Amino acid sequence: MTIATAACKPDLPSEVPTWPENVNWQALVPGPSSDDVLPVGITRTLGSVTNADALLGKGGETVLTVEPGGPPAVVVLDYGHEVGGTPYVNVSRSTVTAPATSNTLRVSTSEALKFLNASTTTTLSGAANAGDTNVKVASVAPFYAGTQITVGIGDGAETRTITAVGTAGAAGSGITFSPALTAAHPTGTTATGIGTYVNDNGAQINLTITNPQTYTGGLRGGFRFEAIELRTPGTVTLTRAGLNFKAYRAAPDKYEGWFYSSDDQLNRMWYAGAYTAQMDMVPVGVASCFNVPVIFDGAKRDRAIWSGDLMITDPVAMLSIGSNSHPYVRGSIDSILNLQAASGRLTSAVGFRGCGAFDYAVTYSAYSAIIAVQYLRYSGDTEYVKGLLPKLEAATAYHATRVNGNGLVVTNDNDYWQTRQNGEVTEYSLAYYELLQDMIWLESHIGSADKVAEYTQKAANLKAAINGRLFNQDAGLYQHTDTRPSVFPLDANMNAIRLGVAPADKVQHILTYFKDRWQPHGSEISQPAPSMKDPYGHTIEPLNNTWEMMARIQSNDAAGAIELLRRLWGLQVDPNSPFYTGTFWEFVMSDGFPDRGFDSLAHAWGAGPTQILTESVLGATPVDPGYAKWALKPQPTDLAWAQGQVPTPRGALSVKWAQDAGKGTFHMEVVAPQGTSGEVWVPLSSATQSISGPLTPGATFLRRSGSYDVYSVGAGTFEFGSAPVSFELLKALVAHFSVNADVAQGLADKLDRASAAKSATTRGNALDAFTNQVNAQTGKALTPDEAKVLITVANALR
Repeated sequence: MTIATAACKPDLPSEVPTWPENVNWQALVPGPSSDDVLPVGITRTLGSVTNADALLGKGGETVLTVEPGGPPAVVVLDYGHEVGGTPYVNVSRSTVTAPATSNTLRVSTSEALKFLNASTTTTLSGAANAGDTNVKVASVAPFYAGTQITVGIGDGAETRTITAVGTAGAAGSGITFSPALTAAHPTGTTATGIGTYVNDNGAQINLTITNPQTYTGGLRGGFRFEAIELRTPGTVTLTRAGLNFKAYRAAPDKYEGWFYSSDDQLNRMWYAGAYTAQMDMVPVGVASCFNVPVIFDGAKRDRAIWSGDLMITDPVAMLSIGSNSHPYVRGSIDSILNLQAASGRLTSAVGFRGCGAFDYAVTYSAYSAIIAVQYLRYSGDTEYVKGLLPKLEAATAYHATRVNGNGLVVTNDNDYWQTRQNGEVTEYSLAYYELLQDMIWLESHIGSADKVAEYTQKAANLKAAINGRLFNQDAGLYQHTDTRPSVFPLDANMNAIRLGVAPADKVQHILTYFKDRWQPHGSEISQPAPSMKDPYGHTIEPLNNTWEMMARIQSNDAAGAIELLRRLWGLQVDPNSPFYTGTFWEFVMSDGFPDRGFDSLAHAWGAGPTQILTESVLGATPVDPGYAKWALKPQPTDLAWAQGQVPTPRGALSVKWAQDAGKGTFHMEVVAPQGTSGEVWVPLSSATQSISGPLTPGATFLRRSGSYDVYSVGAGTFEFGSAPVSFELLKALVAHFSVNADVAQGLADKLDRASAAKSATTRGNALDAFTNQVNAQTGKALTPDEAKVLITVANALR
């Protein structure tokens, strides 16, 4: 490594790690290339279907035929990943069977193939013997000739091909199949078939087919698979099937921010989170309740503005597609704030169960204000947020009215666990604390000093009350409520760390306690597990896992955060997963997968990995509105390199870094836009035995903080490196630090003598002389922070 003070960048020696040039991050961008989206595969056909592949845009015609009394003709389309919009079919011919005058095509959609079928199981109405080719069943609904029946479950299950479907019941004609059974199965044994086609949520689309034309169904917000089913006797000929895309479509040119690294799984996670946000973005004219662009909680089901979900997806949208997302974020904020109650309370959701407000939980009311502060952090849109300030102050004042005599929030309402929580709930007070912290930041930039002082005092009082009443001293953990001291929720414990409420000496125990109880696919809602779960049985959800990652990163456990990231989200970006959508999911069960079609597989609060990777692995975060001041603190963990950029109103803030963990070397480049400045935190392989330095001019050393050296820079291009300390590197650092050439030369002479010493004693004496001169020049030619670093690394050379 070379430490440069010259005006031009030096050539880098080969031992300094370098990053790849001309990376093709654009190849990872998901989503359709046009608003007319065609399927990419045919997953299944049933009944009389000819040339189904024509529906893939390959030309020709697909013919669906149903004989009177025969099974429906079905073709199941696969779009390859999550899509949303209005499905359509192009009909070239339709022949009906008298006396009908039209045919009926039924369209069913689902995010997962498993949830596209219902009523797939029944039971045997009578015992079956080895050698039987017919079984009596309680229902014939799941079965069709030409498909399969599975008798039994587990190791004893036998799967056969159905040759005829008769009638149900012990006296019915049952299901005939081939070949014969090889074992006996008692009455009541489970029998499984293909089932009936259904939507995973909401009503199916029924198209009445008469004349040749294009038939378009109603909006389906999120799905991957689509079943087209001819339900009536007759023939329908199709030349095309697809959908008109109705979410936000971001081609690579819309990505003002991006991320790419040496780890393919993490790369896929970043873009899956970005695409999740886009699938939840709703353009004008798509949702009847809104005449502005907004962001929903999920691509399907609620399809409403929920502030708790926007806490995650708003930053993800702004970090990925930048200013393209701003109208959607503002539209969502306005939709919430325009419905503020006279008390100051903000609604939790808009457009859920009607077009108006939906008041759900005090935590969501706090989030409804926090998302406006978030918007200012990333966008720098000061004038817009100034107009919101009175409403945000009123919202903050409302939350003060929920504080009881013990100084804690009490509301006795729901939270994202979807169940009522009574008393002094730790997480409820922490949500108010987060609001106060955000309002302190907001007022310090566009408000008043009086409000800063007021909120600062309230935050201090609240912090003391939380630690005084809701921290279980015996367990060393934050308890759920004042009356549930033995239940330790994940959200409260991680937010206490993330928000700086937890005392520093308590943090490691909390992190260790929860990590020791991790499940293979994530961190559970509470401990001891399963002491709490939501009413639907979920024990793992992404929102509080994202908070845990943030808490770990803030506590210098980035490796733990990335491990948790891989546990919960790794399956979700695996294209071979049976639930793969290219987007992130709302909930998972203990096996890492969803268990019901009701849950969204493109859900806003699941998109946290994108923010984590940008702000913690790449390392770029806003300090002042719109990155006017920023911080850059990479946490490389086990990656070889990473690069990317974040969008700012003044242009992109770009970062590249690479490391050689074996050699303990690190190399970073930062390109900061005009009108900005920031702190660059250069990682060190050792807090006491590594040295860093700027490889280009213009950076000012500030301090050493743990295993980082911190520099300040303005606009421009800057490079930094770090490596294990050597005499030559220490001499170069002296030259960079010292404002007095004579002092620098004197210190260099002492280092030369130490380097040339033949004994440890002689080397130690020379380094003692070096240390004495550094101490003498502290506050003169050297700052105290510079002197501290020089002495620390010099001691490593003894």
